[in-house]
Amino acid sequence: MRLLLFVFFLALPMVASGGLTFSERKVELSSKPSDEKVRFLFSFTNVGKQSVDIEDVNLSCACLSAKTDKLTYAPGEKGTLEAIFTIGSFTGIQRKTLTLVSRAKGDAENERTGLMAVLNIPDVMTITPELLQWSVGEEAKEKFYVMKVTHSNPVHIKEVSCSREGFEFRVVEKEKGRLYEVYLKPADTGKPMLGLLKIDTDCTIQKHRRKLAFFSIARKRRS
Repeated sequence: MRLLLFVFFLALPMVASGGLTFSERKVELSSKPSDEKVRFLFSFTNVGKQSVDIEDVNLSCACLSAKTDKLTYAPGEKGTLEAIFTIGSFTGIQRKTLTLVSRAKGDAENERTGLMAVLNIPDVMTITPELLQWSVGEEAKEKFYVMKVTHSNPVHIKEVSCSREGFEFRVVEKEKGRLYEVYLKPADTGKPMLGLLKIDTDCTIQKHRRKLAFFSIARKRRS
Protein backbone atom coordinates (compact mmCIF):
# COMPACT_ATOMS: atom_id res chain seq x y z
CA MET A 1 0.00 0.00 0.00
CA ARG A 2 2.86 2.38 0.86
CA LEU A 3 4.53 1.70 -2.52
CA LEU A 4 1.25 2.36 -4.37
CA LEU A 5 0.86 5.67 -2.58
CA PHE A 6 4.41 6.65 -3.52
CA VAL A 7 3.85 5.71 -7.17
CA PHE A 8 0.69 7.87 -7.12
CA PHE A 9 2.70 10.67 -5.53
CA LEU A 10 5.28 10.49 -8.33
CA ALA A 11 2.49 10.75 -10.89
CA LEU A 12 1.32 14.09 -9.48
CA PRO A 13 2.41 17.37 -11.13
CA MET A 14 6.10 18.16 -10.77
CA VAL A 15 5.48 21.34 -8.74
CA ALA A 16 5.86 21.19 -4.98
CA SER A 17 3.55 23.71 -3.32
CA GLY A 18 6.62 25.35 -1.77
CA GLY A 19 7.67 26.54 -5.25
CA LEU A 20 10.20 23.95 -6.45
CA THR A 21 9.57 22.26 -9.79
CA PHE A 22 11.58 19.11 -10.65
CA SER A 23 12.30 18.21 -14.28
CA GLU A 24 12.23 14.53 -13.25
CA ARG A 25 11.23 13.06 -9.89
CA LYS A 26 12.27 9.54 -10.92
CA VAL A 27 15.77 8.94 -12.29
CA GLU A 28 16.83 5.53 -13.65
CA LEU A 29 20.47 4.54 -14.21
CA SER A 30 22.54 1.40 -14.83
CA SER A 31 25.88 0.75 -13.18
CA LYS A 32 28.95 -1.06 -14.45
CA PRO A 33 30.11 -4.23 -12.67
CA SER A 34 33.19 -2.38 -11.39
CA ASP A 35 31.30 0.65 -10.03
CA GLU A 36 31.42 1.25 -6.28
CA LYS A 37 29.15 4.30 -6.32
CA VAL A 38 26.68 5.90 -8.73
CA ARG A 39 25.61 9.55 -8.79
CA PHE A 40 21.99 10.63 -9.35
CA LEU A 41 21.12 14.23 -10.21
CA PHE A 42 17.64 15.71 -9.68
CA SER A 43 17.30 19.18 -11.26
CA PHE A 44 14.73 21.70 -10.08
CA THR A 45 13.67 25.35 -10.41
CA ASN A 46 12.09 27.69 -7.88
CA VAL A 47 9.01 28.82 -9.82
CA GLY A 48 7.46 30.55 -6.82
CA LYS A 49 7.50 34.22 -5.87
CA GLN A 50 9.41 33.67 -2.61
CA SER A 51 12.84 32.26 -1.84
CA VAL A 52 12.88 28.61 -0.76
CA ASP A 53 15.09 27.14 1.97
CA ILE A 54 16.18 23.48 1.93
CA GLU A 55 15.51 22.07 5.39
CA ASP A 56 16.50 18.42 4.99
CA VAL A 57 16.69 15.37 2.70
CA ASN A 58 15.18 12.20 4.15
CA LEU A 59 16.59 8.93 2.77
CA SER A 60 15.05 5.46 2.71
CA CYS A 61 18.36 3.55 2.76
CA ALA A 62 21.76 3.82 4.43
CA CYS A 63 23.22 3.17 0.97
CA LEU A 64 22.25 6.73 -0.02
CA SER A 65 23.71 10.13 0.78
CA ALA A 66 22.33 13.36 -0.66
CA LYS A 67 22.79 17.13 -0.71
CA THR A 68 21.68 20.16 -2.70
CA ASP A 69 24.19 22.52 -4.31
CA LYS A 70 23.08 25.30 -1.91
CA LEU A 71 20.57 25.86 0.88
CA THR A 72 18.47 28.79 -0.38
CA TYR A 73 17.04 29.39 -3.85
CA ALA A 74 15.71 32.74 -5.04
CA PRO A 75 12.63 32.98 -7.29
CA GLY A 76 13.54 31.70 -10.77
CA GLU A 77 16.79 30.12 -9.56
CA LYS A 78 17.75 26.59 -10.63
CA GLY A 79 19.33 23.97 -8.41
CA THR A 80 20.40 20.34 -8.21
CA LEU A 81 19.96 17.61 -5.63
CA GLU A 82 22.83 15.12 -5.85
CA ALA A 83 22.31 11.62 -4.46
CA ILE A 84 25.14 9.09 -4.16
CA PHE A 85 24.23 5.38 -4.18
CA THR A 86 26.89 3.17 -2.57
CA ILE A 87 26.43 -0.21 -4.24
CA GLY A 88 28.07 -2.54 -1.71
CA SER A 89 26.57 -6.02 -2.12
CA PHE A 90 23.39 -4.90 -3.93
CA THR A 91 22.53 -6.52 -7.27
CA GLY A 92 19.55 -6.37 -9.59
CA ILE A 93 17.09 -3.47 -9.80
CA GLN A 94 17.14 -1.28 -6.69
CA ARG A 95 14.50 1.38 -6.02
CA LYS A 96 15.26 3.88 -3.28
CA THR A 97 13.22 6.90 -2.24
CA LEU A 98 14.26 10.36 -1.13
CA THR A 99 12.16 13.16 0.32
CA LEU A 100 13.29 16.76 -0.07
CA VAL A 101 12.04 18.93 2.79
CA SER A 102 11.80 22.64 1.93
CA ARG A 103 10.08 25.82 3.10
CA ALA A 104 9.17 28.92 1.15
CA LYS A 105 9.82 32.25 2.87
CA GLY A 106 6.77 33.24 4.91
CA ASP A 107 5.23 29.75 4.97
CA ALA A 108 4.45 28.25 8.36
CA GLU A 109 4.98 24.64 7.37
CA ASN A 110 7.56 22.60 5.46
CA GLU A 111 6.81 21.06 2.08
CA ARG A 112 7.90 17.53 1.14
CA THR A 113 8.75 16.37 -2.37
CA GLY A 114 9.10 12.64 -3.06
CA LEU A 115 11.87 11.46 -5.41
CA MET A 116 12.97 8.02 -6.56
CA ALA A 117 16.40 6.68 -7.61
CA VAL A 118 16.28 3.45 -9.63
CA LEU A 119 19.56 1.62 -10.21
CA ASN A 120 20.06 -1.49 -12.32
CA ILE A 121 23.12 -3.31 -10.91
CA PRO A 122 24.38 -6.14 -13.14
CA ASP A 123 25.43 -9.49 -11.72
CA VAL A 124 28.91 -10.77 -12.46
CA MET A 125 28.01 -14.23 -11.13
CA THR A 126 24.73 -15.75 -10.00
CA ILE A 127 24.18 -18.66 -7.63
CA THR A 128 20.95 -20.66 -7.48
CA PRO A 129 19.24 -21.59 -5.33
CA GLU A 130 19.83 -18.74 -2.88
CA LEU A 131 19.50 -21.25 -0.02
CA LEU A 132 20.21 -25.00 -0.12
CA GLN A 133 17.97 -26.74 2.42
CA TRP A 134 17.56 -30.01 4.27
CA SER A 135 14.94 -30.86 6.87
CA VAL A 136 15.91 -32.25 10.25
CA GLY A 137 15.92 -36.03 9.96
CA GLU A 138 15.94 -35.99 6.13
CA GLU A 139 18.27 -38.33 4.30
CA ALA A 140 21.71 -36.70 4.23
CA LYS A 141 21.97 -36.71 0.46
CA GLU A 142 24.08 -34.51 -1.76
CA LYS A 143 22.53 -31.37 -3.24
CA PHE A 144 24.05 -28.68 -5.43
CA TYR A 145 24.16 -25.02 -6.41
CA VAL A 146 24.51 -23.74 -9.97
CA MET A 147 26.94 -20.85 -10.42
CA LYS A 148 26.72 -18.95 -13.72
CA VAL A 149 29.20 -16.33 -14.87
CA THR A 150 27.28 -13.52 -16.59
CA HIS A 151 30.25 -11.14 -16.93
CA SER A 152 31.93 -10.71 -20.33
CA ASN A 153 35.17 -12.21 -18.98
CA PRO A 154 35.36 -15.83 -17.79
CA VAL A 155 35.70 -16.51 -14.05
CA HIS A 156 37.27 -19.60 -12.49
CA ILE A 157 36.69 -21.04 -9.02
CA LYS A 158 39.97 -21.15 -7.11
CA GLU A 159 38.91 -22.36 -3.65
CA VAL A 160 35.81 -23.33 -1.67
CA SER A 161 35.55 -23.38 2.13
CA CYS A 162 32.69 -24.20 4.49
CA SER A 163 31.72 -22.40 7.69
CA ARG A 164 30.52 -25.66 9.28
CA GLU A 165 32.27 -28.93 10.04
CA GLY A 166 30.68 -32.18 8.93
CA PHE A 167 29.98 -31.17 5.31
CA GLU A 168 31.60 -32.51 2.17
CA PHE A 169 31.73 -30.34 -0.94
CA ARG A 170 33.04 -30.59 -4.48
CA VAL A 171 33.02 -28.46 -7.64
CA VAL A 172 32.13 -29.67 -11.13
CA GLU A 173 33.05 -27.36 -13.99
CA LYS A 174 30.32 -27.74 -16.63
CA GLU A 175 31.59 -25.01 -18.95
CA LYS A 176 35.06 -23.59 -18.48
CA GLY A 177 34.94 -20.17 -16.86
CA ARG A 178 31.17 -19.94 -17.33
CA LEU A 179 29.15 -22.61 -15.54
CA TYR A 180 29.75 -24.61 -12.36
CA GLU A 181 27.89 -26.99 -10.09
CA VAL A 182 28.93 -26.88 -6.43
CA TYR A 183 27.84 -29.98 -4.53
CA LEU A 184 27.30 -30.11 -0.76
CA LYS A 185 26.55 -33.09 1.48
CA PRO A 186 25.99 -33.08 5.27
CA ALA A 187 27.32 -35.92 7.41
CA ASP A 188 23.91 -36.02 9.09
CA THR A 189 20.78 -33.89 9.46
CA GLY A 190 20.10 -34.56 13.12
CA LYS A 191 19.96 -30.96 14.33
CA PRO A 192 19.09 -27.56 12.86
CA MET A 193 21.87 -25.27 11.69
CA LEU A 194 22.76 -22.47 9.30
CA GLY A 195 25.97 -22.19 7.32
CA LEU A 196 27.62 -20.95 4.18
CA LEU A 197 30.17 -21.79 1.54
CA LYS A 198 32.79 -19.21 0.60
CA ILE A 199 33.54 -19.51 -3.10
CA ASP A 200 36.73 -17.68 -4.05
CA THR A 201 37.38 -16.94 -7.71
CA ASP A 202 39.88 -15.22 -10.00
CA CYS A 203 37.39 -12.50 -11.00
CA THR A 204 39.28 -9.41 -12.13
CA ILE A 205 36.88 -7.15 -10.21
CA GLN A 206 38.01 -7.25 -6.58
CA LYS A 207 34.61 -6.86 -4.91
CA HIS A 208 33.15 -9.77 -6.91
CA ARG A 209 35.93 -12.28 -6.25
CA ARG A 210 34.11 -14.03 -3.41
CA LYS A 211 30.57 -15.38 -3.60
CA LEU A 212 28.62 -16.75 -0.64
CA ALA A 213 26.29 -19.73 -0.91
CA PHE A 214 23.98 -20.32 2.06
CA PHE A 215 22.57 -23.59 3.40
CA SER A 216 20.42 -24.73 6.30
CA ILE A 217 19.07 -27.74 8.13
CA ALA A 218 15.66 -26.72 9.47
CA ARG A 219 12.84 -28.26 11.42
CA LYS A 220 9.74 -29.11 9.41
CA ARG A 221 6.89 -26.68 9.86
CA ARG A 222 3.86 -28.07 11.60
CA SER A 223 0.75 -28.00 9.44
